[in-house]
Amino acid sequence: MADSSEMTTNRQSTDKDFGFYAIVAFSLLIAAWLLLMPWFPRIASQTLQRFHLRTPSFAVWAMQFPVPSMYNFANQYKVGEFPPGLVMMVFDENWRYANHFPARVITFFAGRKDFLSSQTDRWFTLKSSYRGQTLESKFHLEAQAEGGYRLIRIDDVEESL
Repeated sequence: MADSSEMTTNRQSTDKDFGFYAIVAFSLLIAAWLLLMPWFPRIASQTLQRFHLRTPSFAVWAMQFPVPSMYNFANQYKVGEFPPGLVMMVFDENWRYANHFPARVITFFAGRKDFLSSQTDRWFTLKSSYRGQTLESKFHLEAQAEGGYRLIRIDDVEESL
């Protein structure tokens, strides 16, 4: 006759590990997102919006957070002392490249101190491109008297895509 401890061990080994299945399903979902992105412009558009902090809500941004940052987007940024369009530049050579998450040049970028140490207003233009889609976002960082900055979007979402 079987010992009761042997029966408990056998029963435990046949139980389903739902945590494992959830992790595998989650990984497959992320892989599908990345694999389908080149063929479905809507997926690419959502990813571009994520990098410019333009998703419709925080919940949509948070759901995309586990998807790895894409290095195949052409991310550029420009920092100006004047509002876009106020001063006409003959040669617009101020564009710089950002690796991923171009909005981080405003928030956590290493060179951010150089842009913001003067405590004057700055205007940031972010541009990302992927397979014929381009998203451009414009931000005004308004210097506050008590220190710090206020971030203001100065474009419309519909204007860019």
